[in-house]
Amino acid sequence: MPTVNGIIKYLERIAPAWMAEQNDSIGLQVGEPQSEVTCIAVAVNPSEAVIDRSITEGAQLLVTHHPLIRNPLKSLDTSDPTVIRAIKLIRANIALFVLHTNFDVARGGVNDVLAERLGLRNVRALVGGRADTYYKVVVFVPDEALANVREAMARAGAGIIGNYSSCSFRTKGIGSFVAESGAQPYVGSLGCLEEVEEWRLEMICTHSVLADVLTAMRDAHPYEEVAYDIYQLANNAPRLGLGRVGMLDQETTLAEYADFVRQELSVEYPRVFGDAKRPVKTVAICGGGGARLYPDAVSAGADVFVTADWKYHDIQNALALGMAVIDAGHFETEKPGIVALAERLAREFTPDDVVVKYVE
Repeated sequence: MPTVNGIIKYLERIAPAWMAEQNDSIGLQVGEPQSEVTCIAVAVNPSEAVIDRSITEGAQLLVTHHPLIRNPLKSLDTSDPTVIRAIKLIRANIALFVLHTNFDVARGGVNDVLAERLGLRNVRALVGGRADTYYKVVVFVPDEALANVREAMARAGAGIIGNYSSCSFRTKGIGSFVAESGAQPYVGSLGCLEEVEEWRLEMICTHSVLADVLTAMRDAHPYEEVAYDIYQLANNAPRLGLGRVGMLDQETTLAEYADFVRQELSVEYPRVFGDAKRPVKTVAICGGGGARLYPDAVSAGADVFVTADWKYHDIQNALALGMAVIDAGHFETEKPGIVALAERLAREFTPDDVVVKYVE
């Protein structure tokens, strides 16, 4: 049965901690890493209502986008709403894990999902962030273990190239060895030169998942001593940052696009600023409160910037610089990504009899 720590390892492959903004409050905030998990609740906010719903669902792990503990607690004074919620989680034996700005930045995270939902194509990061380093892992595998090793490495995060996963290359050759005293060879006998048909399996991965990939590879490999090589690559890993900018398939007007946003995100009354008839083709987006990024959206040539938590003067500045504004709500622009996260967790852990629930 999966543990809190096992599920955290999967989440950290999706959105490594290094992607988070400096001083962001992410990671395990409440709970015991070794606790077994049969139900995961996933939510945008660790609100009291969400915690109550998690208890009702029988969850042992609550995964949220927003942190509960933003600053170090100086006391456990139960007049503090944060303390009240933390104690409620502890009493219910529910761990709390937070993916915040690291999941905003990550592939398949809040901003990628929002960009897809809002019809963007040729999408790139709005704000260029840091890039990870690529490595190639080469391992030599007997034929009967090839599929298991390849699948294990892929599950650990290897073989991702752009929008493709489980990418690998293999060639067949002959491996040779002599098992010396004390060895327990998978094939052959002690003291004899053995030659075995093996596959040379190659997969790439980023530095952030390299250790997990190597562990998965060794665990799935039948050999007592696994022969493998690691090469650092000069390939440029994509730069991952906050927000996204892309193009619509067809030009539309601000009024028409605002109505599309309203329907897609179920925003009852989005705030729209700009000429209703102005053409819209290039769109910048940022899930949550990304209004501070409006200069980057202007620099990217966006006709409109869809995000939340706009301030009066930022709106005026954006309009003066020739860019329209849509405030589509903080929760509403983040929810699609968190629902998608729940779906990913369900695909990953349902085979282990873990129930995953999106809750509000």
